[in-house]
Amino acid sequence: MKPLLSRVPVILIVLLLFSCPDTRSQTTGENTILQDANIPSSEQTRAMIECLKPKGWKIQDEVEVYKPINLYEKINGRAEYYLSYDMVWAIFAEFRRGSDNRLPIKLTVFNMGNPTHAFGVFSGERSMGVPQLNIGRDSYCSKTGYYIWHGQYYIQVNASDTTGKIEQACLDLAHTLTEKLVDSGQPVAGLKILPSENLVSQSVQFFLVDALGHTFLKNTYTAKYAKGNMEIPVFLSCQDSPALAEEIITKFKGHVKKYGKGVDPVSVDDIEVLVCDMGRYYDVIFQKGSSIGGVAGLKDKTQAIAASIDFYKKLSIE
Repeated sequence: MKPLLSRVPVILIVLLLFSCPDTRSQTTGENTILQDANIPSSEQTRAMIECLKPKGWKIQDEVEVYKPINLYEKINGRAEYYLSYDMVWAIFAEFRRGSDNRLPIKLTVFNMGNPTHAFGVFSGERSMGVPQLNIGRDSYCSKTGYYIWHGQYYIQVNASDTTGKIEQACLDLAHTLTEKLVDSGQPVAGLKILPSENLVSQSVQFFLVDALGHTFLKNTYTAKYAKGNMEIPVFLSCQDSPALAEEIITKFKGHVKKYGKGVDPVSVDDIEVLVCDMGRYYDVIFQKGSSIGGVAGLKDKTQAIAASIDFYKKLSIE
C-alpha cells in the first residue's frame, strides 16, 4: 500500500506548502497537544507574523528576530530588563497603511520561555489603574499602546495614534495574534497561592531576580492588600526547599544587621516572625515551608506584625 501522503492531490500539497503557519494548539479531552509537541521556533513564529494583515495594512520591511545575545542592538538601554527574565527571543514587525508612512503600528512579541516569566515582564511594565482589555490571560491599554500577557508571550502593539481605524487595526492585530500563538495553560504559582481577599487590583508583580532591591531575593511575588484606608505591601518568595528558604532568612538578617537597627523574633498564635527594624520603617518576615513571606515598609510596628500574621494564615501553602 502506498503511503497516505502520496495519494494527496499535488495541488493540495502546493496549497499546504504556501499557506500561513498556524501555531494554535489542538485539544483532545482535557489534554492540550501543541503542534510539533512544543512551542514554535522563532522562525516559525516570524513566518506566521508575516502573514498577519490587518485590513488596509501591510508589513513594512523585514520582520526581525533577536536573541539574547543581540537584543541590545534593537532596544539598547532596555534590553537588560527582558534579559533579566530569561528572554528566549523577540520578534519586531512594523505595519504601514498603504503608502502612508506617518502612523505606523509597531508589533513586538517576546517569548519569555514560560508563563511566569512572561507575567513578570508584563506586570513590571504595567501601571496600576490602567484600563484592562479582554485579550490573552491579561492585558491593558495605555495611551497609544496595547500590552498583552498570553502564556509565555508578552506582546506589545504600539501606534503613534489610536483613533478610529488605527485603534481597530491595533485591536484586530492583537486578537488575531493571540488566537494563533499557543498558550500552554501552565499556571503561575504565585497567582494561585496569593490570597484573593482584599487584593488590590493590578498590584501583583513577579521578580525573577533582585526583588525589593535585594540581590539574594529571587522568584518573588509582590502585591498590595487593602485594609481600611491602608495598603499593605506584601511579598512571597518561592524557593525549592526549606533549606534554601532558611538561607534567604539568614541573608535577610545580615542585611538588617548591616543597614538596619536590629531583628527581633516574635511569636503570635504559634507563628514565628522576624521583626526587622530598618529605622524609618519595619519589615516583618516569616518562613512557611519552602517559601519566605512577609510585609515590607510599614511605619507602625504593631500593624506590621499583625499584617504579617494575617498574611501567613491566609497563604495556601504548607
